[in-house]
Amino acid sequence: DEIRLRYIRTDPEARTIDLDEPLLIDAYGQWTKKEGFFELDGDDLEQLTWEDRRFDTPRKAADAERYLFTTQTFQEFPNLYVSDGDFANREAVTNANPQQDEFLWGHRILFDYTNDDGVPLQGTLAIPDDYEPGQRLPMLVRFYEKYSQDLHLYPTPTFRHSPNFAGYVSNGYLVMQPDVHFRIGSSHSDMLESVEAAVRKVVEMGYADPEAVALSGHSYSGGGSAYIATRSDMFSAIAHGAAPINLVSEFNQLFVGSGQNNHSYDIYGQGRLGTDLYSDPELYVDQSSVHRAEDMNTPLLLLHGEDDETVRLMHAIEFYNGLRWFRKDVILLSYPGEGHGLRQYENQKDFQIRTRQFLNHHLRGAPMPVWMESGRTFIQKDRALEMVKKTGEGGSGGSG
Repeated sequence: DEIRLRYIRTDPEARTIDLDEPLLIDAYGQWTKKEGFFELDGDDLEQLTWEDRRFDTPRKAADAERYLFTTQTFQEFPNLYVSDGDFANREAVTNANPQQDEFLWGHRILFDYTNDDGVPLQGTLAIPDDYEPGQRLPMLVRFYEKYSQDLHLYPTPTFRHSPNFAGYVSNGYLVMQPDVHFRIGSSHSDMLESVEAAVRKVVEMGYADPEAVALSGHSYSGGGSAYIATRSDMFSAIAHGAAPINLVSEFNQLFVGSGQNNHSYDIYGQGRLGTDLYSDPELYVDQSSVHRAEDMNTPLLLLHGEDDETVRLMHAIEFYNGLRWFRKDVILLSYPGEGHGLRQYENQKDFQIRTRQFLNHHLRGAPMPVWMESGRTFIQKDRALEMVKKTGEGGSGGSG
């Protein structure tokens, strides 16, 4: 049934597995995304509970057949529960997020699609509570490698360097997260292929407005987003962060935190290029976005921490200057003192506000805010940062 089964060690002191005793088994449906627990007793595998939700690893009481665990869905906060050994009959211990009842929320569905080679893939689509059948809504696409396993993950609202999924869905956006199928030597073009296929599927399903689709990625998928921006006209706006956009120069650069160069990462690791720069320079050029700046026709918002030790700030500056050379629609938000992701609250809040305004303008026709029209000088930014430090107010960290 393509269910993944994993042994759960209920006794933290145990160093062996006693096959003469019943074993607790964690279960996950590869394609259904269901989760639950089974009991393996000799040759007998018994289902305890099997549900459309996510469970964490249960902790067993030391002297009783009682378990403590969390369970969650897109709508249900991961509260603590206790149960006897069947898990289906459980009692809530906490109610940690009752204020959610005051807000429109949403739900998330699973959908299937294929890439150009017919490889089966899945994606998730978060839909607002007040969605009416036949509506075509603006859609935000957030991708990395695979996200379908997060079908039942609760989207805790938070300020950070990635979109606040609950906030977008609550305000009438669809949020779609597609899986990407990777080959060797074509990671960025593979992202383009899978992401476009998923968007076409959701449009075909009748949910998304094809004229109001935005894309978001960070780090590895930030580089993919930049690549997609120079190859695709499917998106009304793209916002990405910490993106490696020149793989030619990146190959010999360092991860400053570790002191390692990018050779293994690009060839054998997440880069998936399968060869080095000197053996196949054309591949490194082809998989980079900076060399196709002239072809970018999508409004672009770039985020980068000025002290990023993983992907250096010069990547963003190089892409920004190349796009400006061709008079493209691009905004760079650079954050002093920030690394690969935003850590300071005022900057996290600032980025969330600006990204929402950027997407509302390009997907919903909202008026252009002043910062998008005229930007801010470094002197203005420094003064704003001093104001934030003195008053503790947010919304002033970035520069456009």
